[in-house]
Amino acid sequence: MIRRTAVYGIFVLSITLLLLPATSLCEGKSKTTKVFLLGGQSNMVGAGKGTDLKPPYSSPLPKIKIWQPKTKEWVPLSAGTSFGPEVSFGHAMAKAFPDDDIRLVKYAASGTALYNDWAPTNGPEYRAFMATAKDALADLDASKVEYSVAGMLWLQGESDAEEKQGESYEKNLTAFIAHIRSIFNTPEMPFIIARVRDHYGKGAQANMVRDAQESLAKTIKSVFWFDTDDCTMLNAGHYDSAGLIVIGNRFAESYGKMLNLRQSGP
Repeated sequence: MIRRTAVYGIFVLSITLLLLPATSLCEGKSKTTKVFLLGGQSNMVGAGKGTDLKPPYSSPLPKIKIWQPKTKEWVPLSAGTSFGPEVSFGHAMAKAFPDDDIRLVKYAASGTALYNDWAPTNGPEYRAFMATAKDALADLDASKVEYSVAGMLWLQGESDAEEKQGESYEKNLTAFIAHIRSIFNTPEMPFIIARVRDHYGKGAQANMVRDAQESLAKTIKSVFWFDTDDCTMLNAGHYDSAGLIVIGNRFAESYGKMLNLRQSGP
């Protein structure tokens, strides 16, 4: 079982992102601040070690601000002593939107499941996540910053598989996505899923969670998924520093693909 620990606070561009048409990502400066929400369990918390990083990831990135719930302030994105996918995601967004104000709001808690801990509206982690997000947005409101919730990054599912809740995961994640979009009044907000590995709940349970994550991208508009099976690992259940850098870049790549699809659509 994954150890449960609540974590507050910080939430190599991929070749594919580099190949995306520049006009689709940088077509003029937006006056609206882009806010990205990041949620999940231990792999979103991240076991990356700041000492593993080299430039540019090893230095704070003033261009991207991340919300600090304990001090209730926006600070430059930094890996610190440990990090998750937010570091490379933030760097990728800074390159993709060089003229835009981009903010990250991350809340993640190890060993937490969607069916109970993250259940809208009474799950304890859901409530903590919402409190974090609302504080961050209230600060922008107080500063008269015009913003939009531009997307949510989701790295979670291992505990549902481990706790034999795989059969209900698709229904629960469908409801969670709909609820988050409703709360933030963003009916087509991009929701990007990093498909979990099959270490926890091996066999049927793991496959049900993984299949659900892939299936929702086919059935719900503006839901995307990507694979993490080839990302390097620290141990059997957690990605290492290099693996988390890849995952953050894939979140950014998926967001770029979403923009391309919207601009090329009817």
